[in-house]
Amino acid sequence: MNTTLPRSLDPAPGELLPGYLLRVAHRIGISPLDLAHWCGLPGGTTFPTHHLVRLDDDQAQQTATVCRLGLAEVHGLTLGTQAPSYPPLHPVYLGRHQSHIDMANDGWVFTAFSRYCPDCLADTADLPGGPVWQGSWRLPYTFHCPRHHRLLDWRCPACQAPTFSNGYRVDGRWRPTQLIPSPRSHLHAAQCRHRPGTGRDAPCAHRLDDPSSVTRAPTDAMVHAQQRLAAAAHSAASYGSLGQPTSPQRFLNDVRATTLAICSTWPATAEVFAHAEHLDAVAAHVETLHRAPAERAGPQGDGWLARSVDHPPGDPYQGAALMTLVVQILEDPGGQAVLARVLSRLPSSRAGYRRLRRLAPHCSPGMSAAIGESAQLRRGAVGPPALFPQPPTHQGQLDPESIPNLLPDTWAWPLDELDGPPRQLRRDAAIRLVQMTMGGSRAAAARYLGITPGALQSATVTIRAWQKQPGNAEAYQEALQRIAEIASAAGA
Repeated sequence: MNTTLPRSLDPAPGELLPGYLLRVAHRIGISPLDLAHWCGLPGGTTFPTHHLVRLDDDQAQQTATVCRLGLAEVHGLTLGTQAPSYPPLHPVYLGRHQSHIDMANDGWVFTAFSRYCPDCLADTADLPGGPVWQGSWRLPYTFHCPRHHRLLDWRCPACQAPTFSNGYRVDGRWRPTQLIPSPRSHLHAAQCRHRPGTGRDAPCAHRLDDPSSVTRAPTDAMVHAQQRLAAAAHSAASYGSLGQPTSPQRFLNDVRATTLAICSTWPATAEVFAHAEHLDAVAAHVETLHRAPAERAGPQGDGWLARSVDHPPGDPYQGAALMTLVVQILEDPGGQAVLARVLSRLPSSRAGYRRLRRLAPHCSPGMSAAIGESAQLRRGAVGPPALFPQPPTHQGQLDPESIPNLLPDTWAWPLDELDGPPRQLRRDAAIRLVQMTMGGSRAAAARYLGITPGALQSATVTIRAWQKQPGNAEAYQEALQRIAEIASAAGA
């Protein structure tokens, strides 16, 4: 259809395509899907999210004709236009050509849902067709509202589904994303469109423009981090990262590389940044990433929004905590050395290391230097990858079910004589006791004890470096034999 609507609306500053279509559809009394069909946007009965990233020339022209807009106004409703320097929205990203669909599916573009400020929605609720949904709310570097000095919300208070998402089914599986969920429903632009039950159930319809909702206020560091990231996504000027000048695009790639470094090496990384604020929020995000995929994808979980370890969290508080730490590292004149220490704990066998190698050519000179220094630290401080082998010497003598994941004082006193890292030694000794009883790999023994991959990595790196010092490996083996005897005598 190329017929012009009898009446339409001017886009509001910062508005995105889905919010604009909702307002127009509500004003003229049709469903968003019908309006989208007239604009040539959907594919059958679905409403693909990639239209949010960019529109091709024919779709943009048809939308302009139907909605009485200029072409520049239509393109201004897409993320690609609103964040011109943001690398994940570029047709060429990390050296590869990507389609609109690739951009929409990238974990650094939140096309599947939108954060929001209830106060902003309330302030614009009286506009024709309803309130304005800001485009910046769809991007992971926007986690607070400067106007109302509050962290953004991201879930409907009634049904708890992420706003503007298609949400989850009653069986816990996530529905395929759509640009506008429940596109056939006639709802106000501020109403939640998630269908809590089956596809035949009515949408939640809870009003999200309730300014009485309570949330945290951002810290000054969080405000600064968002300003820094948003400026880079809109700037073409030279930027600074790890003490050296670079482009905004390379700075933002540094942000992704630093996020990968923090999340891939957690909780060992927490020891490096022990004085950073809100580490509890970062830890909660990393814990979600380490859960099994089925658990992460369950109702009200947010692991599906962070599909791999370098993707930012959906929760605005966790996102603010993580991005604030990232910006502090990149702005620190000594950040290159600190980051090299963190990256040196990233095993070359992990997927995160391979992703880092893909990011490296597109990062700043400071980040490239940190990655190179980390390789030297890994070779010098960590040494050969093999640990002192732990044979199954006590099969049938110990009950593995009685071995705790952190040895108690009554078992661990032989370790106190070693002058080693106490907590890591107790954790590592528990892993080795399981190997002595059951055989198998360190990873299998750690899983048996419920030790997370991050905690296993922390213990492995620390103990490996300590064992390289003369006499430590042999003394440790003697201590383990004594611990096994203590455990056997205790009836373990």
